[in-house]
Amino acid sequence: MLVRALIVLLIALNIGVAAWWIARPAPTATAEAALPLGVARLRLVDERADTGAASPAPTPAQAAAATPIDSGVAAPTAPRDPAAAPPVAEPAAAPAAAASEAAKPVEAALAAQAPAQCYSLGPFADAAAADAARTKLQPLAQKLVTRSQGAATAARGWRVYLPPAASRDAAQATAQRIRAAGFDDLFVMGEGADANGIALGRFRNEDSARKRAASLSQAGFPAQVQALGETSAATWIDVAATAADGDALRRAAGAQRWRSLSCSAMG
Repeated sequence: MLVRALIVLLIALNIGVAAWWIARPAPTATAEAALPLGVARLRLVDERADTGAASPAPTPAQAAAATPIDSGVAAPTAPRDPAAAPPVAEPAAAPAAAASEAAKPVEAALAAQAPAQCYSLGPFADAAAADAARTKLQPLAQKLVTRSQGAATAARGWRVYLPPAASRDAAQATAQRIRAAGFDDLFVMGEGADANGIALGRFRNEDSARKRAASLSQAGFPAQVQALGETSAATWIDVAATAADGDALRRAAGAQRWRSLSCSAMG
């Protein structure tokens, strides 16, 4: 009995709820809340998907707020992309180059007004070496004069020798080895510029001296031949210049020495 009574009660409740749902009044439309100026209404995703629904027309207050007002103040510009390269100002190279070009004639004029200095460069072994030096000096000099100093003389004889050794003992040891190889007529020089050198003979003609030196060289002793009493005229170049000193001219010409010279002596 109790179960039947519960079933009847549930059926009656369901019938009552259904009747209330059918008889309920239609829902009234709620007025939209007023939004601040310049703020758009929030729309749901399903409202955006509904293409049939029209967007509400903006109110006069919203249209006035959306209309830009010319207040005389420039609108803020969009921020610049930090990855973009900053503008690079062109260097003022043209004025500097123009100033440098304008200064060149002035420097040339000052150099031309400076008094010339004269130097003598040399000695050069022969005319070919002097001509090569003149070619190198031509851009640096205002005037060049080639001259010979001294007079050439014939050789009075020839000598065969070994240059000075590092010590007296080393020279003596070399002399013993030369004697052991079958050569005589030698001695170790003990003084002068050739001290510790080995004299290997003197000859009247060059051919005999050359033969002696060749036989010593074949035995392992690099003998040298030198003329005795022979002198040759030395070649010098006199230079007048304003842009270089004596040592710079000497290096340019490949000369051994330089010395100051009176410009009046150049003629």
